Amino acid sequence: MDSDARDDEVARDGQTESTPLLPDSQSIKSTTGDSWGSELWLLGQYSLPLIATYLLQYSYSIITTFVAGHLSADALAAASVGMTTMNIVGFATVEGMATALDTLCAQAYGSGNLLNVGLHVQRMLVLMVLAIIPIGAFWVASPWVLSLFVRQHHLAVMAGEFLWYSLVGLPGYASFEAGKRFLQAQGDFRGAMIAILVCTPVNAFLSWLFAFKLGMGLNGAALGAALANVIRPVLLLAYILLPAGKFSHQCWGGFSREAFTKWGPMVRLSFAGTAVNLGEWAASEILTFSTSYLGTNYLAAQSVMMTISVVSWHIPFSISVAISTRIGHLIGAGNVAKARRAAVLYAVVCALVGSTDGLIIFSLRKQLAIFFSDDPIVGDLVSKAMLAVAVFQIIDAIICCTNGILRGLGRQSVAAWVVLIVNYVATVPVTIWLELGSPGLKLNGVWIGLGSGMVLIAIIEGLYMKTLRWQDCVASVKLREGM
Repeated sequence: MDSDARDDEVARDGQTESTPLLPDSQSIKSTTGDSWGSELWLLGQYSLPLIATYLLQYSYSIITTFVAGHLSADALAAASVGMTTMNIVGFATVEGMATALDTLCAQAYGSGNLLNVGLHVQRMLVLMVLAIIPIGAFWVASPWVLSLFVRQHHLAVMAGEFLWYSLVGLPGYASFEAGKRFLQAQGDFRGAMIAILVCTPVNAFLSWLFAFKLGMGLNGAALGAALANVIRPVLLLAYILLPAGKFSHQCWGGFSREAFTKWGPMVRLSFAGTAVNLGEWAASEILTFSTSYLGTNYLAAQSVMMTISVVSWHIPFSISVAISTRIGHLIGAGNVAKARRAAVLYAVVCALVGSTDGLIIFSLRKQLAIFFSDDPIVGDLVSKAMLAVAVFQIIDAIICCTNGILRGLGRQSVAAWVVLIVNYVATVPVTIWLELGSPGLKLNGVWIGLGSGMVLIAIIEGLYMKTLRWQDCVASVKLREGM
């Protein structure tokens, strides 16, 4: 099948493809049966709380948009500019950096080096502090920077002030992303869900209080979300300290000076994760902006479809986080054969999830169009392009799977190069040509172009994983974790 299969029973440093680094009783979840059913059950246990967590996290943007929409058209436009800037120059970087822990913490835990889980998190927290300093500086300067790109000066100023108030919550957002990986690596996906479940209504209440009751307007909505972001890591820490999270103490050896050393793997994986996020998010924003050249109605329709697609995307993406954790555990334990079998199952699961999402979206295309817009022209445009959006969900889910497996293997850099090259050399220019050029496919062109690019990405990543010696990933864990 590939180079791993050819050397399946050849020992390397006393290990074979089917020999775990630790006895099964010591490696995380390695006592789980080898049947498809047991692996599927474990994936479900991991995925369901993650889906709830990420959907609730996305609700912050929905709450802010809802509040802004009830303030004024200018507030809604400024909120859109502010949140787009915040996501690209901020959250995409932080979340991309945190994906390094999906690899490092899961592999450390699977290998039995429990204290290294906490040590990796400490390194990430220090690295995040260094990263949010320039991010924060950009947010502070955003009223002047955005004025260079946004024609309406007053909207740029409003968006910039929105970012000023949002800056309060940036450290909390970053520390929550690192903290929840600390628990996820140990198989606990409930702690983050509980924290964000509590903070979501708090966010809604504070946004209403500051925006309407105290008359702060859009800045109040930003402050409400920011304070909720501050509370989230506090609640997560309380969960860890309380009896519910007592099990996780085995992975914490206290603060260590080692957190300031051996940053190489962390930095490399953080850069790669950030590149993947920016490569995907920025490409989507560019193509959404391109629809403005078709007219206001097309831009509104594209915004509706992108919102629907992003909500749908959170389901396979949540599953991909569970996948990276599970693959990381197995690679850390040296159980390559089991990791390969699990990867095949995950690909089937993600394809089915994407197909289900697409079928639901297409079946409800008219109802969804009406729900998001009262404008009959916008609704008609959404309804007509929804088939392409529905098919896109299948491809998007498969990409989530391949990226999740690559994170578990510690090969984010491959995904980064593939995403950046394919998106900006092929996908973006071809999509704009399909949309605005001679084919004249308009909105259908956007989604057909995006989907075609992602098919290419999935093929390249799949071929890479097929030819990769997974045992080399195990060797990397042994070297890094000092085994």
